Amino acid sequence: MKNLIKLNFLNIFILFLVLGSFSLEAVEFQGKVWNESQNKPEVGAGVLVFETKRIFKTDTNGLFKGEVPEEGPYTIRIILATGMIEKKVRIEAGMFLNLNSSPQERTTSKGAIQVMGEREKTSVSRTSVGYEEIKRMPGTFGEALRGIETLPGITPPLSFGGGANSFIVRGADPSWNTYLYDDLPILYPFHTDGLTSVIHNDLIKSIDLYSGAYPANYNNATGGVIDIETTSSPAKTKAALQVTLWNTTSMVSTPAFGGKGSVSIAGKVGYLDKSIALIADVPEGVNLPKYTDSQVKVVYDLDPKNRLIFYNLTAGDSLSLNIPNKENNDPTKDSFSAYAGGNLSIGQRFRTTAIRHIWTPIETLSNRLTLINYDTLADNNISVGSLVGKIYNRNAYTGLRQDLTWNPTNWFKADLGSEFRMLSSRIFGTSVVQNDPSNPAPNPFDTLNPAFSSIPVNQGTGSNYYNAYLSLTFKWKGLVFTPGARYDHLGAINNGALAPRANLSYKFGKEGYKTGIIAGAGEFTHQPLAEYYNKDTGNPDLKFEKARKYSLGLEQAIGPQWNVKVEGFGQEFRDIVVQDPYIYTPLSENTDSVTKYIQPYYTDKKLNYSNKGTGWSRGYEVILRKNHTPGVGEWFGWISYTYSKSMRNEGVYQMYDGDPALSNYKEIALVNQYYTNSKEQAAPYSRTHVLNFVFGWKISDKHQLGARWTYLTSAPIIPITGDDGGQFSNPANGQTYWNETYSNNPYSSTYGYSRRGKDYQRLDIRWDIFHRYDWGYVNWYLEIVNVYMRKNVSGEEYDNTKPYSRTNPKDSEVFGTLVVGSSTVIPFFNVGMEIRL
Repeated sequence: MKNLIKLNFLNIFILFLVLGSFSLEAVEFQGKVWNESQNKPEVGAGVLVFETKRIFKTDTNGLFKGEVPEEGPYTIRIILATGMIEKKVRIEAGMFLNLNSSPQERTTSKGAIQVMGEREKTSVSRTSVGYEEIKRMPGTFGEALRGIETLPGITPPLSFGGGANSFIVRGADPSWNTYLYDDLPILYPFHTDGLTSVIHNDLIKSIDLYSGAYPANYNNATGGVIDIETTSSPAKTKAALQVTLWNTTSMVSTPAFGGKGSVSIAGKVGYLDKSIALIADVPEGVNLPKYTDSQVKVVYDLDPKNRLIFYNLTAGDSLSLNIPNKENNDPTKDSFSAYAGGNLSIGQRFRTTAIRHIWTPIETLSNRLTLINYDTLADNNISVGSLVGKIYNRNAYTGLRQDLTWNPTNWFKADLGSEFRMLSSRIFGTSVVQNDPSNPAPNPFDTLNPAFSSIPVNQGTGSNYYNAYLSLTFKWKGLVFTPGARYDHLGAINNGALAPRANLSYKFGKEGYKTGIIAGAGEFTHQPLAEYYNKDTGNPDLKFEKARKYSLGLEQAIGPQWNVKVEGFGQEFRDIVVQDPYIYTPLSENTDSVTKYIQPYYTDKKLNYSNKGTGWSRGYEVILRKNHTPGVGEWFGWISYTYSKSMRNEGVYQMYDGDPALSNYKEIALVNQYYTNSKEQAAPYSRTHVLNFVFGWKISDKHQLGARWTYLTSAPIIPITGDDGGQFSNPANGQTYWNETYSNNPYSSTYGYSRRGKDYQRLDIRWDIFHRYDWGYVNWYLEIVNVYMRKNVSGEEYDNTKPYSRTNPKDSEVFGTLVVGSSTVIPFFNVGMEIRL
């Protein structure tokens, strides 16, 4: 406890030591650009502060947030496609500017190059949230990225802290998503504690969630695309420090290069392994998650037409279990006695480094060239009975990407681009393969028919990947039509995929009360993982996973702040990569550098994976939203609801109870190739109903209140129907291992994902208190999670040290409460402090 306190206060002390080197906080202000003659907001307009050369963009309501170094007179230029408006104003801290953009006030400077606005974003299957709407949302543990859990179509995997390393988008597998940071890849959005994102809050400007037919410039996602847009260059130095019970984060962002650029640096270190140990007993041998992350962004304007940006993003995680080997374990006191002598270690990390050049020679043309080096690493080790493996898997690429936008007229725009990557993969160690992937409970201590096989792997390969895309936008009055297509090719499997798509929207009605009809459809692809197609343990003939997405919706604006959106969707998945124990190749080359001279070829080698999986999901989404108005002390929030049904079919031959036994492996493989008897069943991530209420209210400059209520239908589970009679035991301590069994009758009510537990409900609240000073502010906050202490569950928990009974299995409770003393239960809470300069 003393060490932890010293660590936290040392961070705070260091920050205050350097306060004197920072300038005063920039003067922040808000405003609205409104066309009074047409009575409508100017969407996507640029607001240039001439003296600082900073440009701020208006949102869909014409609102913007800006900052200047100090109070005083400034020249404001409103940059529009049809001209420019210049105004002289005096800016003071906290003021709100109302700027008129009527045509009679517009001028255009001859010879001037107007900076192009942000890439126009489709409204089809896209939901966007601003930083201010989600930063202090309760139940997010201070992580803005977790705010998208409450958007329509999103379900968090229920794990420690209410979420895990990824999101479920419209019933798709979470591994099918793509996460981007200024259009650069990040391997995972959250650390292994399930609480903390890998991106610093204060570098996030907005987050776009594409859950359906996303534009052609995005790729590698049959689930969803989560695109994080970072903040622009600051007018003056900013710094932030946040300390919570499990991590400390810090950030500095400052102008640089004589006003021609900026430098932003942020980082995080987690100490959950130390803080939890101070307030709870951690089982012997358990090493809780450790993690770090960092983000660096450097911007330099060569001249008004050329900009350079450097990025470096990193994240690293580790956790381990080293279960003591005891001769006489007491199962009632030792929760790990069934696995005594076992060990598990998981390590993962990624690094994204990029240099980007943006060239804008004329106001209608912009080209972006990005050189990327992306490096990922997984280092995992497990040893429990026959489940023995140790694998080091590193995948990296160096790529060059080009994106061009040409907008010659008000009714036409073209976006096109291409990318080439040099891929490298290094995998070595011992890979583990489950011999019967259809068995939901493989027994690691089965010595008669081992459930797992260990395969030596030692392979380093190089390959290439390339893509190209084209997207056209046509506008006529309220109609916007965006057809597009992209082609992706992966050299390692010599497979390519063409993916056409299109979005259509039509808006009509009075300004401020417009009605919009939106529709989209297309083909989308996802690359198989390198470990699935490596030549030692995988199938080098795999194909891209594919999805066909389509949606139809209606959106209605209700004044400048309110809007409602309803959208129906469908998704059809095919060529899903699944474990396939029956697929093999008659003849294959031995790639091992040592044994290939003795045995140059293998016969009947198992490939372990195939593209036989299929699935679908259908449903509809509703969101009613009151938008946040910057600088205005009123409430905002939204209600989102999603109904969906998701199904999957592995497509691999199954041996059911009562089926005649086939004579040999090759006979089964032949049947597997031409006959599919696997049953379609609910997807493991399927949730029929998802409902969220989100409320935020900035009561005053000193106080802010937030609340959030979530309801989820329970995810389906495969019900346990019995045990194997305790045939085997753990040789490390002699503990009998009662392996659970499941129904293998496809016509029984307990077969497959057929049962759901009780529904999930959770109420979270957060109270923020601000102390403001000349140099910035200090924000203290209290977050209470699961206020009414509901015991939510996620699946079943089976104790392998006991036989199957009425009390074994039992419901597996989701973390959300704390036990004080021997029996007092209180809601989980988080106390934090943020210092902002």
